[in-house]
Amino acid sequence: MAPNDRRTVPTEMCALTGDPSTADLTWLTHRAAAALGDVFDAVCREAGLADMRDWLVLALVGEGGQLTQSEIGAQLGIDKTTLVSLLDRLEREGLIVRTFSARDRRVRIPEATAEGLTLHDKVAAARDEAIHQRLSTIPAAQQALLRSMLWSIAMGSPQ
Repeated sequence: MAPNDRRTVPTEMCALTGDPSTADLTWLTHRAAAALGDVFDAVCREAGLADMRDWLVLALVGEGGQLTQSEIGAQLGIDKTTLVSLLDRLEREGLIVRTFSARDRRVRIPEATAEGLTLHDKVAAARDEAIHQRLSTIPAAQQALLRSMLWSIAMGSPQ
């Protein structure tokens, strides 16, 4: 790499990453999300899913809202190509079925099977335990405050 290439790894900690009181908030939230995502992905893989996106799709279609594939992709931030591949795999594994919409035969509605709902619940319990372990040094009141603050940031309004 060139000496002034921004990808060069610094030899000393910097204000961005070296101190929680000065760390860049976007970097810090990105790293925290990655750490929790890694925990959730590991739980999903242990249960036979590819990653948390599988579980998120199972959660969404398990609510029974009759969402189209496009609506699922939009809600979860998964592009169409990736979502179709993910749905194909979940369907092959017997975790979802896709039916045609009564309003438009070109539109398919994914629904969780009984096996998919059972796996969803199993993974949710394992995820909760794994996240609990990861956050075990943070008091419950602070965890509740963190959730509330993150919700406000994500949704642009207070809870």
